[in-house]
Amino acid sequence: MKKLLILLYLIISIISLGSELVNLNPDPDGDPWIAGELRPLTDEDWEKLDKMPRLYLTEQLRTRELPGSLDNSQQPYFRPIFNQSGGSCGQASGVGYNFTYEINFERQLPANIPETQYPTHYTWNFLNGGEGYGSWYWDGWDIIKSNGCPTVSIYGGLAEGGHSRWMSGYTNYYSAMPNRVLEMSALDVSEPEGLEVIKNWMYDHLMEDEAGGLVNFAAGVSGWIISNLPAGTPEEGKNIIISWDPSVNHAMTFVGYNDSIKYDYNMDGQYTNDIDINNDGVVNMKDWEIGGLIVANSWGDAWGNEGKSYMMYRLLAELTEDGGIWSNTVHVIRARDYYAPHLTFKATINHTSRDKLKLLAGVSSDPDATEPEIFHEFPLFNFQGGDHYMQGGDLEEDKIIEIGLDVTPLLSGIEDGLPAQFFFIVENHDPDNVGAGEIISFSVIDYLAAGEEVICPQQNVSIINNQTTMLSVEKIINYAGVEIVTDDLPEAIPGVEYEYQLLAANGTPPYSWRLKLEYPEIELIEDFPDIAGVQLEPNNNDDGYAVAALDFDFPFYTEVFDEILISTDGSILFGDTFQYVRSEENIKSTQVISPYCADLMLYPELGDGIWYSGNENYATFHWKTSLFDQPEVNVEFLVTIYPSGEIDFQMDGATITPSANWASGISRGDNFSYTISNISGSPVIPENYITEFTCPDYPDGFSLSEEGLFHGITDELNGNWEMKFRVTDLNNIFAEKLVDFTTAGTSADQASILPLIKQPQNFPNPFNPETFIYYELAEESDIRLAVYNLKGQKVKVLVEDLQSAGKHEIYWDGTDTNGNQLSSGVYFYKITAGNSTFAGKMLMLK
Repeated sequence: MKKLLILLYLIISIISLGSELVNLNPDPDGDPWIAGELRPLTDEDWEKLDKMPRLYLTEQLRTRELPGSLDNSQQPYFRPIFNQSGGSCGQASGVGYNFTYEINFERQLPANIPETQYPTHYTWNFLNGGEGYGSWYWDGWDIIKSNGCPTVSIYGGLAEGGHSRWMSGYTNYYSAMPNRVLEMSALDVSEPEGLEVIKNWMYDHLMEDEAGGLVNFAAGVSGWIISNLPAGTPEEGKNIIISWDPSVNHAMTFVGYNDSIKYDYNMDGQYTNDIDINNDGVVNMKDWEIGGLIVANSWGDAWGNEGKSYMMYRLLAELTEDGGIWSNTVHVIRARDYYAPHLTFKATINHTSRDKLKLLAGVSSDPDATEPEIFHEFPLFNFQGGDHYMQGGDLEEDKIIEIGLDVTPLLSGIEDGLPAQFFFIVENHDPDNVGAGEIISFSVIDYLAAGEEVICPQQNVSIINNQTTMLSVEKIINYAGVEIVTDDLPEAIPGVEYEYQLLAANGTPPYSWRLKLEYPEIELIEDFPDIAGVQLEPNNNDDGYAVAALDFDFPFYTEVFDEILISTDGSILFGDTFQYVRSEENIKSTQVISPYCADLMLYPELGDGIWYSGNENYATFHWKTSLFDQPEVNVEFLVTIYPSGEIDFQMDGATITPSANWASGISRGDNFSYTISNISGSPVIPENYITEFTCPDYPDGFSLSEEGLFHGITDELNGNWEMKFRVTDLNNIFAEKLVDFTTAGTSADQASILPLIKQPQNFPNPFNPETFIYYELAEESDIRLAVYNLKGQKVKVLVEDLQSAGKHEIYWDGTDTNGNQLSSGVYFYKITAGNSTFAGKMLMLK
């Protein structure tokens, strides 16, 4: 009979993410083992997590052989085990362990001194409400990706100043800016494929690095079950977690794995991975009794095996309610080895209630502008920190804080060598008027000009409650930023698959690409109609929806819909469930049409409802509703959509109860292509007001990959579009360009055979460092085949010759024109044959 160490506390009752802190150390004299603090996830969180990039294995990685065990906590980049302070487990696991490890790996530095370790509380104290509330590891990663992270030596300790302290001093913030998260990725580990990705990541970051990475996850630890590995098996006697508690309340770190450890779950005297031990009728990962991961905890080295424990592989696959990890999902990061800000803001602020403030940056290329053309937001200093003085203490000097903000992305909004106006913006939301303060000083520091500082002449400017305060300075920046070098797109033949790789130059690669779609807005006045049509029946009068089938195909951005959801909160939704859309930020991040969104509720007994009328030519949805728990508030509006993609909002300010707590607009849901209505949030709405949105002209069937591959297929003849592309470099500096795209007047069936009739491809891909590029010609043609790097620079011409019809195979050994071996990364090949051009992406992994 195995002896189980079951940590059960009758006084603990944790039923959801985020709860009271508890000490799970059974030794009353030992260091505390704190759990119980992961904040509840919002709809915005789930949407963000769904959009997070996924890790995957290439075919080459799938077939390689990995060692049977691995422990990255033995690498010099892993800091010694420590005990977290308070409920900071999210930042302990994500920053104290993972970020510390990854940035030291990139810089090849040991993590055993304060100068190469990163504190838990710098990020946590922006996230915990100033009261020690919980956070998730990706919350901290967002802050570090945006503005950096100081070292433990700069911060003064792992948790210096407790859970409410905000660091002060521009030089401290500036020293933090080079230390950045590069990218975050997620992974579903409910199947063996996910486990294989974890192991490959731990082995070499999936990049043939000399060492692999760490992995973050969350689980419930209040009622978990811990045992010891059985005698006579590998690692016998060491701690093994065999089940988590369903109430998730702790974040931790996977640091390694061991394929050989064993635990007999069904107590049949054998260890198997191929027997249905849970009797669910299938044999899968949930039945595994062999193999496990190594968990590093932040409860000091007295916990487990000097701070670590094994966890059986099967807990990756088990549902959370059945003892598995949270959501069968893990997350990883890569850090930047080097980063230097080009442009920063230095500001000193005095205020008595910091959670009433949000700090932003802006720029206008017009030196005489009074407001920005481009805004830059931050995940810190964003209505955070609780009702405390700026530094978190209660002394007079704690009211004042000096900060530094990296505003390098604002270079997107300037012209090289010309004056621009830079704005420091403080938004205040303080309906009870409890706070007071001022902007003492503000300046712009240009590190492209050896740290030249321009100080704003306005000083000691009062921050007015419930208003926006802006200071600005004029500055000339000499900087040649990223640019799109593609001037035109080759003509597409209707009915023929099309691909073309967009190219960029300058800035800091790698680049990411987007296609910007804009709906022009026109404001009109027209009589508001009476209610007409069929009344819809939502599944809930508060936070509910009704499904509406359309009598036509409705184009919205690049998709077409014949069924939509009508939300009680005043929106048309395009998913399959209710979504909270109540603000402009919600609109930007949700695929939605929102004529008037707020926390609305239908009171049918007062005549509230939603009505539909329409046919094959239009669909109108008419809301007559109220605010939640405020039936006396009157809100009536409608939206009409058309087969052309046109969208009309209509409302009557004479009947709507005045309010500023609402929003209006349309969005693709990517925080990029959206239009916020001019009247959004206005407390005054004109009588019989209409907002009309015109669908942007876009070639159906085409899309743009994040790597810049424009591709698709269309049947439209003689098409002509002006495409607006945006490229963003590694420093979040972007450039936009309008590029013409046309389709021929003859379809593929009618056209003469193209010289290049088969899409080229290279194999293997990824490769190291040799690959072959294959294509087929229908007739003899002049061929030019060249390779380009991510900057759009030509590195080698492989073919420039007349070639015969038939199949061709071109070899590339990963070298440039001079025979130098190129580094790992993304490359593009471009083939031109007569009037046809094709491009493809290749990945060299070394």
